[in-house]
Formats: sequence, C-alpha cells, structure tokens
Amino acid sequence: MGLHDRDYSRERSWEPVTPWSRRDSGLSMTVILIIVNVVIFFLDMVLTGRSPSGSVLANLFEVRPDTILKPWTWYQFLTYGFLHSLLDIRHLAFNMLGLFFFGGAVERRMGRAEFLKFYLLAVIAGGVVSSLHWSLQALFQGVSVASISPGTIGASGAVMAVTILFAFFEPHSTIYLMMVIPVKAWLAAVLFVGMNILGFVGSSGNVAYDVHLAGVAFAALYFKQGWKFDRLDLSRFDPSRLGSWLSQLAKRRPRLRLHDPEQQLAQQEAEADRILDKIQASGLDSLTNAERKTLEKHSRRKRESRGQ
Repeated sequence: MGLHDRDYSRERSWEPVTPWSRRDSGLSMTVILIIVNVVIFFLDMVLTGRSPSGSVLANLFEVRPDTILKPWTWYQFLTYGFLHSLLDIRHLAFNMLGLFFFGGAVERRMGRAEFLKFYLLAVIAGGVVSSLHWSLQALFQGVSVASISPGTIGASGAVMAVTILFAFFEPHSTIYLMMVIPVKAWLAAVLFVGMNILGFVGSSGNVAYDVHLAGVAFAALYFKQGWKFDRLDLSRFDPSRLGSWLSQLAKRRPRLRLHDPEQQLAQQEAEADRILDKIQASGLDSLTNAERKTLEKHSRRKRESRGQ
C-alpha cells in the first residue's frame, strides 16, 4: 500500500499550502516576520525624516563593536536584525525575498514555533559574531573599539541561516538564482558560502559577511547536531543572561542516539505521526520530498513487520 492508497489521500480534495496562508493558524510566521520588518523600515523612515544623525532606530538598536562589552546593551543582538538601510531599499527587498522564498518551506518542515525560535536565535548569533569580530579587530589594531566600524543592521544573517537550512532539508530541489538560472539547492548553498568566505577575506565594503557566515554556521550546527528548541520559552528570555544561555544551548546533545535502536525506532514513529498529522491538516501537496520518502519507508517497514 503506497501513499495514494491511504484513506486520507483518496477521499479529500486538498489545497496546497502557501506561505501566505495557514489553514490552522492564519498567516504563517514567515509572512509575519516579513510584515514586521517592512513596518519597522517605514516607521524608521518616518521617524528619521531629515535627521542629520541618520536612522533614529539604528542609533538605538544596531549592533556595535562595543555591544558585546556592555551587557546592558545586549538587546541589540536581537533588535539589529529587524532594521535595514534607509539609503537603499534593496537591502530590505532582497532579504525579504529570500525569507519569502525559503522561509515558507522551512517553516512547514519545522513548524511555526520552532521556525520562529530558529530565526530569532540566528539573528542573535549573527549579532554576537559581528560585535565580537569588530571588537577583537580593534584590540589587535590597538585602536578604540567604538571607532573601528559603524554599527551592523539587517536580517541577512538570519535569512542566510534559513536558506542554508533549506538546502540541508531539500538538497536536490531546484531553485533559480537571480530568478533565471536553475541550480540544485546544495550547489546554490555552496556558492553562497564560497562568495561570503571570499567577501569576508578580501572585501572592505559594508556587507556584513561575518554575519552571513554566522548564519551559515548556525544552520549547519542546527541540522548536524539535531538541535530542537521545543523546550525553549522565549517569553522568559533575559538579555542579561544571554552569554550563559547561549553556552547552555551549545552544549545540548542531539535528541536522536543512533546506538539506541529502540529510541531510533520511537523517533521514526514520531516523525511518521507528525507527517500524517500534517497531511490531515494541510494536505498531501504540503509534504516535502524528504517527508514523502520518510512516509514511504515507514509504510514499507510496517508491511515487512507484518510479513507482507
């Protein structure tokens, strides 16, 4: 019995799930994040007006080289990720397009709450890396930390993390670079990483390559280490304890232990149940290729265990 022989796939007419709508909870978290970023951009534009000191919100909420040295400003590790340059709307547009194209698929794979936590933690990781990078550079050069670099703003680190995680989840999916060139997701990810490494090593421009690479590393660790943030309650987040919080997070072990067959089987059963629930809620078309393969393997395993 294959996927199309099951009761839930025969007798119902399903609508494909898009990032713009969710049958169970309204707008997806991806779209909510896009809306928040766009609203903050135009709010900053209105507040700034013709201010000679530049962006009002950036002056308050950007990450600076000395942020990491001032625990009372650690909220900037999160807030910078919702600000974008008022001098070039493409900064906002490219980030939000990337989040739209890859965020919806990743969110459907991870779930709404897990996706939000992943995104926000990727923002924080990028902010920490940026401040640490510039403060260390100031130390090595023997100059003032506050004078070495302007602040960092933008969602690009978190968007890069989402993009790379998509490539891990769906490496053989076809995506279109610049809306034209079809490439496999894994190859696009390699190109993105390579360009950012080259940019980090050789560029003196204002692109935050260090933040992009922090997003890449965060996504890779999330996927390879099997991190899950289901027990993480963001409502209890205390910025003053950010250092110890991230340290504890990094020490978490993967939930799946390959040397424990019973635990592995239980994990596989739970994943199959999750996919079946997703079909019931959102339809067969909402499944990724990986989820379809997982369900096929689960069905085959069940048939073998019954001796069919």
